[in-house]
Order: sequence, then C-alpha cells, then structure tokens
Amino acid sequence: MGYFSPINIAILLIDLAMAWHVIRSGRSPLWIMGLGVVSFLAGFLALVALWVAYVVMAVIPDLMNSHGMRSFTGSVVKAADPGRGYREKKRQVELVGSVDAKRGLAEESVKRGLYAEAIDLYESAMEGPLGNSDPTLLKGLARARMLSGEGAEAEALFLKLKDVDPAAFDADAELDYARALALQGKNDAAVAQFEKVAARYPGEEARARFGLLLEQLGQTARAQALFAEIIASVKGAPSYYRSRQREWTSIAKSHLK
Repeated sequence: MGYFSPINIAILLIDLAMAWHVIRSGRSPLWIMGLGVVSFLAGFLALVALWVAYVVMAVIPDLMNSHGMRSFTGSVVKAADPGRGYREKKRQVELVGSVDAKRGLAEESVKRGLYAEAIDLYESAMEGPLGNSDPTLLKGLARARMLSGEGAEAEALFLKLKDVDPAAFDADAELDYARALALQGKNDAAVAQFEKVAARYPGEEARARFGLLLEQLGQTARAQALFAEIIASVKGAPSYYRSRQREWTSIAKSHLK
C-alpha cells in the first residue's frame, strides 16, 4: 500500500491538524519543522512522543484558557460553592469600598433576594457627587425597590432614570416600571405600560406577567390570548430559546384553559 496506507494517511492528517493549530495559535514555526523532520527521518515512537509533547504544552493550555472551558469551570465552581461569588464581592466592598464594588455586591444581593441590603448598597454608592444621576445605579436601585414591594419609590426612580438617560430606560427597565405601577394598584397605567413593552420585549416574560395581571383584573379573554401566544411562539423555536423561556412557558401552560 506504500505511502497511501491507512497509517501514513493518519500520520499526515495528525501532522496537518497540528500544523494548523501552530499557525492559528501563533506558535513558533519550529514546531512545524520538527513535525516534518521527525515524520520523515525518525521512527514512529519519536513522532508519537512529539505529538504528546505538543498536546501537553500547547493544545491543553489553549483548551483550559478557552471561553467555553472558563465558563464550564465557573459553572462547576458555582455549583459546588454557590455563595462564593457573593462572599468575594462582599470582601471587595470591605477592602475597597468603591462604587463598582458596591454595585457588584448590590447586583449579587438582588440575585439572592436580599433586596434591603441591595438598596442600602445602591444608596451608599450614589452618595458621591455624580452617583445620584448614574444611570446604572438608578436602574439598579429602582429594580431593588420594585422587587422589595416599594412601588411608589421605584416608579419615581424609573421616571428619573428616563429623564437622566432615555437610552438606559430599556426594555427591562420598562417592564420593571410596569410592575412598579401594578404594585400600587395603578391598573390603567400598568396595563398601558405592559401593552407598550410586551410588544417589543425580547422574550416571553413581559407577556407572561401581563397575562397574569390581566387575569387578576378579570380580563380573562385577553389573558388567555397572551398565554396562547407564548405557547405558540416557543413551539418550533431553537432549543436554547425554549430553555431560557421555560419559566414563562410553564406559567402560560398552567394558566391556559
């Protein structure tokens, strides 16, 4: 079979794959030269040793530093120690006490349902000369107050955010603003705001929350139509989208009659 034997073809393919990796990763061309010399002048065991050396010294480090691997490692660490991120951010506040450190801990506190702590952190971060008009801090504080049930305070903060930086009053802020109105029983205003944001919100949360509000207000037909829209929109959608919208799809299914 000569040069076209399965073994020689396999060796050539492995050499080409490694040469491609050398070029793509910007490593020394001496690796390619070494592969060529060993492939033609040395024995098979020497070639295997060179392959192993390259995998250990180049391929594995690249894999470990890849975005996917970092994400996987971060997920494993988070699953093993779910409180680690919170503790690290709290430590940063204690050591540094900067606005960014307080904002980071406040965001983590919101994720953990520690809304009172988040409010204190946001307000502390806003004590500086420009903090009271910082869009990120305003939006975070408004959301924390809304989630803690302080509808009126949240509404005022969202209106200030819209005035300070209209671009920061994005779809998420609009949805939270609608929820703040609903918390106060401002039902007509809440319905109007939900109608506005549900039409362009990227995902099913706005429609699901709007449907729940309409159901509470006795507008059953409109609520049912929204729940049906949610089911229809996820049917045939990519798996990643269905996975992200699972909570809202479950709500729609449980309320659809």
